[in-house]
Amino acid sequence: MTPSVLRYSDQIPQMSPQMDLQYVTLIPSNGGTFGPNNEVRIPINVPADSFCDMKKAYLKFKVTMAGTAAVNSVAHIDPYAGAASFISTFRVVSGTGALLSETQHYDALVAIMRMYENGQVVSSRRAVTEGLTQTPSTCLAISKAVGEANADFSGQQSIALGNASRVFCHEPIDPVFNADKLMPFGYTQGTSYVSLQLNTLNGALTQANDATNAGTWSISEFELVVPVLRPGPEFANNFRTLIQSGLPINIHSVGFQNSQQNIAENATGMETITFSTRKRSVKSVMTALRINAQLSSKLVNSSCGFKTNDAVDYQYSIGGKRMPAAPIKVSGLGNGYDAGSLLNNTLQALGHFNSNLRGFAGDKDIGNGVYIQPGTSDNVLSSKCVFALDLETYGEGLNGMNLAGQGLPLVLHLNSGGNAARASTVGALIADLYVVHDVIFTLDGVSGTMSASS
Repeated sequence: MTPSVLRYSDQIPQMSPQMDLQYVTLIPSNGGTFGPNNEVRIPINVPADSFCDMKKAYLKFKVTMAGTAAVNSVAHIDPYAGAASFISTFRVVSGTGALLSETQHYDALVAIMRMYENGQVVSSRRAVTEGLTQTPSTCLAISKAVGEANADFSGQQSIALGNASRVFCHEPIDPVFNADKLMPFGYTQGTSYVSLQLNTLNGALTQANDATNAGTWSISEFELVVPVLRPGPEFANNFRTLIQSGLPINIHSVGFQNSQQNIAENATGMETITFSTRKRSVKSVMTALRINAQLSSKLVNSSCGFKTNDAVDYQYSIGGKRMPAAPIKVSGLGNGYDAGSLLNNTLQALGHFNSNLRGFAGDKDIGNGVYIQPGTSDNVLSSKCVFALDLETYGEGLNGMNLAGQGLPLVLHLNSGGNAARASTVGALIADLYVVHDVIFTLDGVSGTMSASS
């Protein structure tokens, strides 16, 4: 055996600086109680020369239902968006006013991400912390049209009227909260903040159409809990000297950009839906359909009420190139429940956001937690599927497609069936396109500014 003094190939492990860990509780700067359509601003006010572990940060808040308890007067929580159904837009703004991240229709994005987690995770951890359904394999994604019979709310959690309340904890789906490295907010100029645009009154919760009282809600006790690491003075001084020398600090992450288009009422056949994006590293895309009027209806799960409009197949044109070469079949009935290709494409598209093992929190059973709702009931119930496509196969940062050039539209070719009960017979549809893309956060140590480039 070679003695240690002669093993020259051995490498000395790199030393890590000693850091003190503390959990900082951040509260809003613009009030204590918030209602529908309000903005909540939470400053990321952390000690100087500190780093934030944003991947382990979470939001905590209390929802209170006002009014008088009466027959069926309970507010049902969205089964897949959970507490995130109260948030319409999620932003993070730097201390100098630069927009670090923005996700519109954030509640629908969270619903998508939770649907494609393992069912046991949804029914246990997510049910306890965020109010998701406890029965993901049987819970319906309700989308009742006005005048329909009472929906089946089995599996959904609820809050009773009469000033009952419940506390939720939500893990944000946002590039700042998904950064590969610690975020140096203690070295930036000014104070960055999280901005939450709350949802409409009826867009956040669901009630049966025979409820005696209409529910009103308020949110209080907002907290953003962030783990903060503070290095010793020697490392802090060295790090500050390094960044002040002009060397930029770059941090990679993956985030989402949302854009919307409408599909006309009674639409059928091939729909060409044109979106636009200027992102330079697009890793995957996904499109969710909902009935526009139902986004603010108390009778439906506005966040997760996804539709297929009796779709037969779909395909994207990206940079003028059709992808994939042959359309992906999606029919839930005519092709013997041809759902496997659609599900695989979605799981591949979402795999870039984080390293969690992904699955599907639902069931193929028609009567229960159906993945693709057949066209005969597509205007009453909802599907749990979205139209997704993976655009790169390497799984590492900065390998996506560059769509920043001029004249490179992103087009969804959706072939809708002609079933008389398809979703568009209820009204116009809104198509939400979520572009999954790389983000680079840059700290300019000379000026102390934080910026985002994508």
